Amino acid sequence: MADLAEVQQLELLCQAFYGGGSKEEQNEAHKKILEQVGLFLSASTAHWVVGLYIYTELTQEMQPKIGSHMSRLRRVAFSFRDIALPSILQVAVKTLQQFDAGAIRVPNDEEETPFIMSRMCVAEAIAEDADNCDWESPLNNEVLRQEQLEVLSQLARCRYTKTARMVHELFEETKAKAQSGEINRKVFEEKITWLVYLIGALVGSNWTGRLPDVHVEGGQNASSETVQMANAGLSKLVLTLIEETKCEEAPETLELAFLYFLDQFRKLFIGQFARKQDTTSAFATGTASGRRPRLAPRRGGGGFFALGAADDKAVVATLVSKIGFNLQHRVEMPECIKKSMDLLFEFVAGVHIVHWISRAPELIVTGRLLLETPTGGYFLTNHCNVEFKFLSMRRYSRLRTTYYLTLGTLLFYQQRKAAVSFEQFVQPMDAIFLSLWQQTDEGRNPQSIRNPLCRDPLIGLVRDLRGLSFASGNNATYTVLFDWLMSPWKKINGSTRMAIFSWAADAWWDDAEVLVPLLKFIADFVSNRGGGRIQFVESSANGIRLFKEASSVVLKYGNRILQKQEFTDPYKEKYKGMAVALQILSNIISGNYCHYEVFEVYGDTVLNDSLRLALQMCLAIPQDDLMAYLKSLRPVYSFLEVATESFMQHILELPPAHLAQLLRCVEDGLCAQETVLMQSCATLGHFVEFIFRYRNSEEKEGTAVRAFLEAQPGSLPRMLQLIFQLLMTGQLPNLFAISGVLLGLILLQENEYLKLKQQIIEQQIEAKRPQVEGFFTALMLNIEDDLETANKVTYKTTTTSSSCG
Repeated sequence: MADLAEVQQLELLCQAFYGGGSKEEQNEAHKKILEQVGLFLSASTAHWVVGLYIYTELTQEMQPKIGSHMSRLRRVAFSFRDIALPSILQVAVKTLQQFDAGAIRVPNDEEETPFIMSRMCVAEAIAEDADNCDWESPLNNEVLRQEQLEVLSQLARCRYTKTARMVHELFEETKAKAQSGEINRKVFEEKITWLVYLIGALVGSNWTGRLPDVHVEGGQNASSETVQMANAGLSKLVLTLIEETKCEEAPETLELAFLYFLDQFRKLFIGQFARKQDTTSAFATGTASGRRPRLAPRRGGGGFFALGAADDKAVVATLVSKIGFNLQHRVEMPECIKKSMDLLFEFVAGVHIVHWISRAPELIVTGRLLLETPTGGYFLTNHCNVEFKFLSMRRYSRLRTTYYLTLGTLLFYQQRKAAVSFEQFVQPMDAIFLSLWQQTDEGRNPQSIRNPLCRDPLIGLVRDLRGLSFASGNNATYTVLFDWLMSPWKKINGSTRMAIFSWAADAWWDDAEVLVPLLKFIADFVSNRGGGRIQFVESSANGIRLFKEASSVVLKYGNRILQKQEFTDPYKEKYKGMAVALQILSNIISGNYCHYEVFEVYGDTVLNDSLRLALQMCLAIPQDDLMAYLKSLRPVYSFLEVATESFMQHILELPPAHLAQLLRCVEDGLCAQETVLMQSCATLGHFVEFIFRYRNSEEKEGTAVRAFLEAQPGSLPRMLQLIFQLLMTGQLPNLFAISGVLLGLILLQENEYLKLKQQIIEQQIEAKRPQVEGFFTALMLNIEDDLETANKVTYKTTTTSSSCG
């Protein structure tokens, strides 16, 4: 199946099933393919493999797809599900049963040895004459390397302990040859790097995520202990080498191999820890009752004791100390620093699910184990120490957010124990706040924060705070962060720490490298993720205070950026910042923690100013640019969705031409990918409902509605035509979402609807016209002339159950 022509033929076969034809023809085609593939399955082993491959490709290809002609593709997929899929599942189950019973065997007993030795030969050839090699070293190609490691992990399953012993001997032999001078350092580094990767693949292949929960005596348990001893022996080799190379300059490829091994070892450790926690301590040799834990060695010690670890905490400390060493001493290796950060995050913040065979899954949070070690305490008390050199290097600035997300998660794990208090943890950040305050002449000259000496500390501060904000995922942890940032601080004359960011936005508005990280921090700080992160008591003014502080930053930045006309790079200098500013307001409005009526009661214009500015930013983005940078400018659509839901009266204060421009943005959104499409549907739905409700009203809203309809008579008919076009061509992935909008447009534009209906019918071939006429008849059957909830539900049900072919 490696032959490209065969693969392409199979893909062509699968694509052919999406061809035209009636339902009966599709059903017959699916029956025919079952018959034809059945001939493969009953022939030779090679033909049997081809048959399984055809079934695999066909099943994957038949997954319903979003996009053009979705309705027809869905009907083909449903036919495949009903006709062919049951038979394919029977073949799959039968094949697995044959594997389980041993009726089918894969002859790979002797394949792992030449595979491993070939890696050693490749390593030696590349090390000795890399310039003249015709192939790329897999050590420098992550995809190629991972493919080869997966091959080893599969091959080694037949004779795991023998393979492990072979790798163990090769490792010791390579070290011995290097020490005796038999091989040069370059060859040693290339070979030992491969061996570290191979050990990682072997260790990782033992962890499936599923554990038995019944202790088995006898041979099976003895086999488990043998594998455990093999893993421990291999792991000790690598961990010893890690310690030996800490004091010297190791190549980056070897450091990356160490990290790969640590990641695989981490997974194995989680499994060991979960199983042993089920009886006693993960590394104890017995219990008070005398019962032997499942993975404890029978005699003489073993398992992780072979590593020299006293208990599970010592293992955790060993793993994380290497990561800390990299962050302190391997700063000249960018990929190593990045992967070290990712691994630290996975270890601290990752929640690992261990599946037991006959009971509910168990969650293992290794970060809590780290807290009980000196290594965890060192990270929390020395997180910004000069030893962590990467923090002072500009190229690692983006990693600060991940770093403080990781440490913030660790910090909030232990708030109840308070080994390191939040106040202690943020003292270095307070020092930066204080220095920025002093730079502004204690608040008397905010513009002086523009000093170049403030630039890097400010960028680092907001990236660090964004990480902490990410880590505060619930109300308890968020309240700790909120109280610190929003409470008056005596050292800065009773101002809040957040106030400094408003000055920074005013002073650094034209520097995207400062403003974008600042705005991103604010966007997350005001985000009510999950609906329960930000919860203030009813009598509290904290929601209003949060809105005013955040909107102050947006206003300072937005008013300045809209005045600038010339940009060298519009995306970087303008659109990125504007998108995040819109996301801030979108997060606040959708957060439902601020009572906006208060602003009108007390004559505070901050809400009106913020909405007006946000709408101006939406209008300042040309439609071509909006579509070109749609992924980054998606906040435009999220803001329009929440703004039209809550503040349509403010939106209608715009001139009709500007309203029409916003609707054209929504029109483009209806043709975009699904997230933007759904937001555009919601925006248009809010807009249409408001128009329908106030079209005959004598209030000021009614006057604004009629002014828009008179000045822009083509906007809504164009929307109606577009939706029907998408509906008829099957390009709407969610008919239920668009149907409510469609009903409102039909009721507002009845004459246009009748014209469009007749036009669509006349465009059909004669044989299809009755079907399309029936679709339109069913579309409005038993539908009232209103947008009440019950009527919309009826219409949505009718729309989704109808088909126009």
